[in-house]
Parts: sequence; C-alpha cells; structure tokens
Amino acid sequence: MKIFVIGATGLTGSYLLPRLVGEGHEVWALTRSAGKTAKIEALGAKVIIGDIRLPSQFIPHLYGTPDIIILLAMPAVTPGERITRKRKKALKEETNDFFRNSMEMALKFDVPVILPGGTSFRTRDGEVADETWSIRRKGILEIGSDTDLMVADAISKGNPKIIQLLYGKIYGNGGLFRKMFDMMRSGRMKIIGKGRNCIPNIHASDAASAILCAIEKLPVGHRFIIADDTPVTQAEFTALMARLMNKNKPGRIPGFIVRLVIGKDLYVVISMDCKVSNEKAKKMLGWKPVYASYIEGLENVIGEMMTREPYFSQKKN
Repeated sequence: MKIFVIGATGLTGSYLLPRLVGEGHEVWALTRSAGKTAKIEALGAKVIIGDIRLPSQFIPHLYGTPDIIILLAMPAVTPGERITRKRKKALKEETNDFFRNSMEMALKFDVPVILPGGTSFRTRDGEVADETWSIRRKGILEIGSDTDLMVADAISKGNPKIIQLLYGKIYGNGGLFRKMFDMMRSGRMKIIGKGRNCIPNIHASDAASAILCAIEKLPVGHRFIIADDTPVTQAEFTALMARLMNKNKPGRIPGFIVRLVIGKDLYVVISMDCKVSNEKAKKMLGWKPVYASYIEGLENVIGEMMTREPYFSQKKN
C-alpha cells in the first residue's frame, strides 16, 4: 500500500515510519526540513519536501497516487510559553489548514484519511467518557474547534473517507515529552496544584500501532479513543518519572501561580480531569496497548531516553 504521512518526523511518526516500512508499505514522508532527508531515507521511506499548508507545491512531485493519507502534523506549543490572543488565532488557522488540506487531498485522490484528535472530555464523579461523548474544548484546545466541525460534517456526508483517532497525552522519546524529561532532569519540574486530576496517556509506540490497525481495518466514518487502560493522576505520573530518573519528588506549585505565569489557555488544559474508555478501539480495530498502564510505559520510555536521543530533532515536522 502507498501511504502518505504528513508530519512523519514528529513523536508518533518517528515510531510509525519504521513499522510501516517493515510491514512492506511504500511510505512517502512529507517534511518541511531538507535536513531530515537522510534519516527518513535510512528508514526506507521516500521523502517529499513541502508544507501541508501549501499542497500545490508538492502534490505534482508525489510518486503516483497514495492509497491512504495520514495526518500527524500539529502546530507546536512550547510548555510554559504564554499563549497570546494573536498566537492562539495563528495556531487555530494553522490547525484548520492542516486538516482542510489533508481532507481535500483525500477527496482529490478518493482515498481514506486518518486524522488525529485529542481526548478533550470533562468527566467527574466516576464518569468515563467514550466516543459518544461530545468533545469539549477549552483554553488552547479551542484551536481545534473548527476542525471538529469539519470532521463531523465529513463523517455525516461520508466524504472524504475519514477515520479519526482521539489520542490521550502521547509520551515517548521526543516531542513535548522530551521537554518534560529535560525539565525533570534539570530540577524544574513541578506538580501543579494538588495534581489529583487525571489525563489519559498513551505510549507513542501504542499510538503508532493504532494507526497500523486503522490501516488494516479501514473503519471509515468512525472515531476511536486511543489511550491506555489505566487512569493516573498528574501527581502520580510525575512522581514515577522522578523515581525512574533518580530525582527527588518534584514540589508543588499553586495552580493560581501557574495560571498567572502561563495564562488561562494552557492552565485549563493541564488541570482538566478526564477518564476515558478504549473499548471501541479494542473491539473494532483489534488494537490493544502493549503498555497497558503508565507504569510499564514510563519504565520503557525513561530507560530509552536515559541512553538515546530522539531519532528526529523536533524543530520542524
């Protein structure tokens, strides 16, 4: 199968590319950075230099017609960086372009497109969200509010052929998690407030395997929650990171101070409480996370990160 991957050198892409090639697929990787060409080709994929926001510049240079398109690229948000109203607007426009152009390419070639999403639900009092719940975006997550409507409209019409994977917080050797790792290593990591809120998590390898299952099954018109089996509070997750890295347990910082420093847009995201079910993905996709909880997942990732840098630098997709 000819697979066109947008954002192939991000965190999930770095785990996905070698597995796609290993399964015998012909993989075309879109990147804005010519400096990543050698590493992409070393994995056995073909490089296409370009920007998904400017598809007319690279579509003529495709190696034929893809059988499926995978969007992994998302706008970059730096941890701790205060998001201004202007920056938030720009991030929303970028997100809209990523989704719109990926969907238009799927229409042009009449092929399925796998789109990303986030587990942006609000649960309380023992509630567990599934795919029937409405996505509730607040703060910086509002940059995806337009794309939610795009995807819902396309699914209702059946065109383009969409499969959406709603990910928990993805952790692995790279991306934003690498920055968390560096903060912990330098002693700058803190537990925000009481840290009792739960945010779903997923190992990057399991995030990649969900895409492989979606390619095999092609359940067009469905969305799936991709998260591990085990709810965990932010405080528990952070404490285990510290222990695995032989660091003292991070201290706490009051939520109102964090909100003043980084702004409401980021604070409401890191303080949200969300528990989810991955049962639909298990039943329909035949997917099952290798790292069923953050415990074994973090042990694997931290061990790797202590000895190896990410395969791709994360400056550009």
